[in-house]
Amino acid sequence: MKNDKNLKWNFFVGLMHGILFNGGVAFSSTTTVIPAFLNTLTPSSIIIGFSYMIMGKGRGILGVIPQLFVANKIEAVKHKKPLLIKAITVRAISWGLLALSTLLFAKTHPTLMVWILISLLGLFTFMGGVAAIPFSDIFGKAIPSELRGRFFGLRGLLGGILAIIAGLIVKSILQNKNLHFPHNYALIFFLSFVFVSASYVFLSMVREPEEEVHKDTLPFRQFIKKAISILKNDKNFTNFLIVQILVGASSLSLPFYVIYAKRVLHFSKGAVGIFLTVQMFGSVVSNLLWAYLSDYKGNKIVVQLTAITALAIPLVAIFSGNNFLLFSVTFALIGVMFSGMSVGYQNFMLNQALPKERPTYIGLNGTLTFPVLTYSLIGGFLARFLSYNTIFYITASVVLVGVIYSLTLKEPRKLRRI
Repeated sequence: MKNDKNLKWNFFVGLMHGILFNGGVAFSSTTTVIPAFLNTLTPSSIIIGFSYMIMGKGRGILGVIPQLFVANKIEAVKHKKPLLIKAITVRAISWGLLALSTLLFAKTHPTLMVWILISLLGLFTFMGGVAAIPFSDIFGKAIPSELRGRFFGLRGLLGGILAIIAGLIVKSILQNKNLHFPHNYALIFFLSFVFVSASYVFLSMVREPEEEVHKDTLPFRQFIKKAISILKNDKNFTNFLIVQILVGASSLSLPFYVIYAKRVLHFSKGAVGIFLTVQMFGSVVSNLLWAYLSDYKGNKIVVQLTAITALAIPLVAIFSGNNFLLFSVTFALIGVMFSGMSVGYQNFMLNQALPKERPTYIGLNGTLTFPVLTYSLIGGFLARFLSYNTIFYITASVVLVGVIYSLTLKEPRKLRRI
């Protein structure tokens, strides 16, 4: 009964965290709001691509740096929640500082504001890398594998509904003629701060289950040897990493769809809010499908369908022309893809890992998929010399290889890894 109570409690607080967090980061979406904000500060496509590399969809290259070190340190620690609390506190503060800095510096010192934004997003992302290990390990213990699809799916579904509302609010803020720059973006970032902070209050209330851990922390060199051994012996996990890297090439274009819409297609400023809303709608609707498939069919099919969705995104952008409605489908598919990654990637990894090795798997997954985080910067450099359509074609070509490679995956549950 006690375990049942803890399961219900942890499901609830984890669900509330997911809802509020998804809504909070939606206000400052890295595929719409952040690129649009940076475009008011600098014309540089490299800077815009760099910002996405720093943060991505809540995950960026600075988040890679601490993961293996953290995994090594906490593998023998029974209670991982204290580290989680410290990391999420810093993450919440970074959004508050961004809102204040925007109000103070965005209009008068745009170059300074660019670097403040990059620094604070970098801090947010770095501490996200620290938090990712205890978070995934705690909920890997707290939520049974047969419930994880529903857990992560409901987080995305209900959080997506809140994110749709956030998109409508962003649209109204940016179209409000009485709310001038930079007050409009400062308000948007402040709303992110409020919702993200509230989500972390719920996350801090999780009741961490106890589970058998390694008796001693390995010296880091031996830990790396063990990690290499896992990669050699667990071919399904290694193939899964390769699929993530190839499909992750979708990030070559992700920061530039909204810029393409403004600079080439000449859609209005208010289109940013509409795109964000459409993206969240795609996320909400697809979460029902992803949650069902994850729990009842397995996560291999979720990963494969997510790869196909990632392939469709640049193709729709290319062939939509100046049709606003068709071009908006691009952002709906982005929402579908992000939801599929959130449900399928997380659960595939957790199901593949043995409980005692879970932190190592989480750290390896976060670290070895780092090439995904460089794609947006590469896309920024390409945008200086190539047309946006050419970048979209390159994106589709690499992702297509990922779709084909995903056929090598096996369902982790059938391998009886859990």
